[in-house]
Amino acid sequence: MKLVLLGQPANEVSALAAQLVHPGLQILSVDALAQAPDWSTLTPNDLVLLLARTPAPSIDWRPMLMASGQAFQVIHPSDHPLHQEVLWALGHHLRRTVGDSPWPLRREIPARWQGMCETCSDPECEHLLFRRLVGISASNA
Repeated sequence: MKLVLLGQPANEVSALAAQLVHPGLQILSVDALAQAPDWSTLTPNDLVLLLARTPAPSIDWRPMLMASGQAFQVIHPSDHPLHQEVLWALGHHLRRTVGDSPWPLRREIPARWQGMCETCSDPECEHLLFRRLVGISASNA
């Protein structure tokens, strides 16, 4: 599996890579267009992380990723260390793609919207509504 880190200077990646040691994990740090991988060589099991930094990097990777159809996840600066944010993203990605993760997962953030919406087509929202309805009918039985 490849983990592509976009926008992170190479000198900062070595410390991060030391904390992400896992058999079969190949870490690619890309901070320049010339280093960008051939997006068509990445598989659905590979993960591309766009590391949003302050100040903003000189390359805007989003249009290039979207034009190539490459899925990616953005890691924004937060109160948590970067390696922890990357571990959480990697853990969730592994759980989705292979069913298991050696790293702990971030606790899911509950949805802020708690009401019902008749025109919502968000699958997560519909699934939540269905679970609530099934729970109500089971408790009434």
